[in-house]
Amino acid sequence: MNIFDQLVIPASSNHILLIKYMLTISLILFIPYIGMLLGGMFISTYFNKKGKREGNSLYTRFAEDVINKLTISGNAKFGLGVIPAISIFLAYAQLLYTAKTISLSMIALAMVLFFLSLSFIYKYKDIFKLERMLSQINYTGSIGKYLLLTAVYIFAGAMALASSPDNWNSVNNIMQLIFSWQSMFNFLTLLCISGLVSGSAIIFFFFKWDGGLKDMTDDYSELVRRFAGNLAIISGILFPLMILLSYVYLPYSALSPLLFYYTVAVMLVSIILGSFISSILKSSGVGSATMFFAMIIIMISLNIFKDQQAFATAIDLNTVIITELADKLEKESQSKVTQSSGIDAEAIFTQKCSACHKFDQKVVGPPYDLTVPKYKGDVQKLAEYILNPQKIDPAYPPMPVQGLKKKEATAMAQWLIDKAGKK
Repeated sequence: MNIFDQLVIPASSNHILLIKYMLTISLILFIPYIGMLLGGMFISTYFNKKGKREGNSLYTRFAEDVINKLTISGNAKFGLGVIPAISIFLAYAQLLYTAKTISLSMIALAMVLFFLSLSFIYKYKDIFKLERMLSQINYTGSIGKYLLLTAVYIFAGAMALASSPDNWNSVNNIMQLIFSWQSMFNFLTLLCISGLVSGSAIIFFFFKWDGGLKDMTDDYSELVRRFAGNLAIISGILFPLMILLSYVYLPYSALSPLLFYYTVAVMLVSIILGSFISSILKSSGVGSATMFFAMIIIMISLNIFKDQQAFATAIDLNTVIITELADKLEKESQSKVTQSSGIDAEAIFTQKCSACHKFDQKVVGPPYDLTVPKYKGDVQKLAEYILNPQKIDPAYPPMPVQGLKKKEATAMAQWLIDKAGKK
């Protein structure tokens, strides 16, 4: 059993549906955020070094503005990063309960690396001005971006493996996870998402958000627009290719008609996005920047729906096992509650029921071996019938009201279910 199974209990079918919704919402917050962080860190550190090497103040300003805008704010790391990351881990822990796979361990490792990277990334942001003034080398940026890159790769591989039950037994260490084709394609897809969301976010935050940046010269504005547009268009060209390759490498157990429709929707949105990117590159205007950024988020959300549909289909069998365990635990819990109530159900049976019922033969009423299993272990449903009996089988007379209290009827129902189950 996975050591993380100790953190959760089996979830009922209704709870599993709720967990899936929570996982999807958490990913919609988390993936664009880590995409912006990853893109922002690589862009900022690259232009910071390039600006120092060439003595170009436009590059160093761009490096500073990018890290300030794409990290959004210090509070964002909790609302868009830390809390969704914890939610994602707990959701996978519930949905992969009893599953013999290293996916959850790898997600846990990715989250630890992500939390470490956050501390370096925000430290890099805080000391950027000081580092620029003193012309010192800031190693926190490099450490932060490579920690985040590693976290994203492991996370991508873990999600890919979670959707491939056929590979759960064969992929049992981190090296096999890292070098699997599915992990690589999933990682490249996340890199494309990072490029798309970073490019669109730069255009949106620099030119549209709160009136755009102040004091931008024409040269600086052109640098920002050209770089962000080219980054978005390259990522936008590669993204559909990665989607197709990832689809091809999905196991048969993850495929479904709905998954195909989501894939088509993602491809259509990516084509529409191409026209937005082209208009930004061909003209000096950025009037469509807000719509462009919104379309990127919609496309990422659709891609997450697609991936979660594949995951949900792939773990159908494991979900059945989880719900069966949850039902078993619920019955055991109800039995313990009934047993601890101090009510002698067997005495009630002898006094109220035995004149008309036996377990294995017809008397006045039907044998319990035939009737009790029909309730499928539902104690409350059987207790309600005992409290307020209705005529069901015309071959038998109606059962009279026995005048039991609700606790007595519940104890009686549990006793009958346990007794019938042992025969």
